[in-house]
Amino acid sequence: MFNQLDKPQAGETIAIMKTNHGTMKLRLFEERVGECATNFIELAKQGKYDGAPFHRIIKDFMIQGGDFTRRNGTGGHSAKGPGTTIGDKFDPCLTHMRGALSWAKTNMPNSIGSQFFIVHGDDVHFLDHVPNHPNPVNGYSVFGQLYEGFEVLDEIAKVKTGDMDRPIEDVIIESVTIEKV
Repeated sequence: MFNQLDKPQAGETIAIMKTNHGTMKLRLFEERVGECATNFIELAKQGKYDGAPFHRIIKDFMIQGGDFTRRNGTGGHSAKGPGTTIGDKFDPCLTHMRGALSWAKTNMPNSIGSQFFIVHGDDVHFLDHVPNHPNPVNGYSVFGQLYEGFEVLDEIAKVKTGDMDRPIEDVIIESVTIEKV
């Protein structure tokens, strides 16, 4: 039986995210959400996240990063190249909870680029997709789960922020390495 909170299983893909606050390890769910996980994997392999900031941090909610072009939350693109995006993919076994790795997007269909967030809070199920909702772009696509480095997530979530929830001092993704378990 699948459990989002399990440690990585043999053959699964993980991401090792080194930040200037420490290292986080994330289990990626390629077998459950396909292109949503593959997009992150390919962007990481292309080195797009290396040096990108976490540009939006809201304690008890989430930390958001992945804008490698403008570095302020208005840029980025999918692994297919400049100007491209992908669509949502939802799996009923995946939910927004502390440590969930999910795609940021606009309110338009097929608008996932490179920006992602890691959930810091516990009461965030309002981010989940609701089947048969009148708005077809409701919810966000979970594609991974933090399993090691929760203390790093907590430290990043506590940094002092200013306007638009931007950190006062840079919080940088130094590298993202993809490995098979």
